[in-house]
Amino acid sequence: MPLIFAAFLILGAGTFMSWRVAMIIPGAVLLLIGIAYYFFTQDAPEGNYSELRAQGKMAPRSDKEFGSFSAAAKDYRVWALFVIYAACFGIELTINNVAALYFHDRFHLDVKTAGLIAGLFGLMNIFARTMGGVFSDTFAKTGGLKGRVWFLGVVLLLEGIALVIFSRMPAVGMAVIAMIIFSLFVQMSEGATYGIVPFINKKAVGPVAGIVGTGGNAGAVAAGFLFRIESLATQDALLILGILVAVSSSLAMLVRFSPETEAEEKAAFAEALEQREALAAI
Repeated sequence: MPLIFAAFLILGAGTFMSWRVAMIIPGAVLLLIGIAYYFFTQDAPEGNYSELRAQGKMAPRSDKEFGSFSAAAKDYRVWALFVIYAACFGIELTINNVAALYFHDRFHLDVKTAGLIAGLFGLMNIFARTMGGVFSDTFAKTGGLKGRVWFLGVVLLLEGIALVIFSRMPAVGMAVIAMIIFSLFVQMSEGATYGIVPFINKKAVGPVAGIVGTGGNAGAVAAGFLFRIESLATQDALLILGILVAVSSSLAMLVRFSPETEAEEKAAFAEALEQREALAAI
């Protein structure tokens, strides 16, 4: 969006119009994606749920669907991950909202430059979130599910530390570097969170994923209140958020699995690796 804004400024549109066009274009693109998603995707690899029910391959709708949500909602590990996701994706949404204004106010940059710098934060999504999932799998090779959990706790702690450092940077160059490093840990934490989600309850993967995902939006709303306090400087609000994120990393210790589940998933992971190697050899 900052790039779109800058492009329309170059074309001669005023600041007022350029920013509003920059808001409209992503909305139009998302609308088209939603339409394409509806017509060109299906509910499951075997087909849409309505088709599977009609063919007798899937049970009719029942109270079991609500039961799976209830089972997910009663699991304390789900709520630990809810808070953890609030501390990574929620913080990402918050920084997306305040970064441009922060660079504009604190370092006295013009709106276009501040917006372009803030755009670097989101640009890390191209690879950083995927890296979180990849590293989660890597730690699972030797540490199993415990390895995934430990990695999540460490990368979230590093996110909090990086945010604290970012909030204290006195020069714009140092702040940009700190923000990029911070962004790396934020998005790796998101990938690491969803590297664990599928293993919490295999009979309720959807509800677990949904509840945890909602934590991101809840975290953004909660963090947003800090920036509404007029007596609190933005850099101090960022410092407080960094400390809270670092503290929230301790919640990873609540995400535990039974020895039976650990053994089962370790065997399944080893089997999956063997199958992948066999396919690669063909």
